Amino acid sequence: MAKQRVVILGLGRFGLALGEELVASGVDVVGVDSLERAVNAAEKLTHSVIADATDIEALKQLGVLDAEHVIVAIGEDMSASLLAVNNLKELGVTGVWAKADSQAHAKILRSMGVNNLIRPEFSTGKRLAHVISGHAEDYIEFDLDYAMVKLAAPRWLHGHKVADADPDIVAIKRSGRTFRPAVPEDIISPDDILIAAGPVKTLERFCERRR
Repeated sequence: MAKQRVVILGLGRFGLALGEELVASGVDVVGVDSLERAVNAAEKLTHSVIADATDIEALKQLGVLDAEHVIVAIGEDMSASLLAVNNLKELGVTGVWAKADSQAHAKILRSMGVNNLIRPEFSTGKRLAHVISGHAEDYIEFDLDYAMVKLAAPRWLHGHKVADADPDIVAIKRSGRTFRPAVPEDIISPDDILIAAGPVKTLERFCERRR
């Protein structure tokens, strides 16, 4: 089976870290940046190229149409980010992901038809807030209104069935064991660790009702 090919436009901290992780996972990664020092630092990527992502001809030569995914990791320079996305759309690239550093940036990208938005600072901030507040051990938001949370079984659920919980309990970890899918008949014990999934507001109410 041929390796998956990904092109990353922008080799700042985020783009470089993402590229290195993809390479470690067996993905063929082409990193692109207009700055020589950024390209020189990308020695762990499969290929790294000095090029201007706002130049549509340069993107053609990079073979973006042959990539399964093209990630616009240019966040701070909004105009460059939007130009790069516009170029990819004009070329007919379908697997476009884009990093947005602000709500306004994200809104414009959505209006351009980019559904795969990356907001690392926003996502990390929300996750950390839930962990620090003591409401959860981990928190992942997948969409504007859907998330998963890992937490110790709330006291009010002890002795109840998984089916009694709202939101859905999708996995359960008993003391000394590993996680497994939860079933409606499972009785929740004080030592259980749960993974729940559902609308963000429902999860927040669930986490806050710890006692």
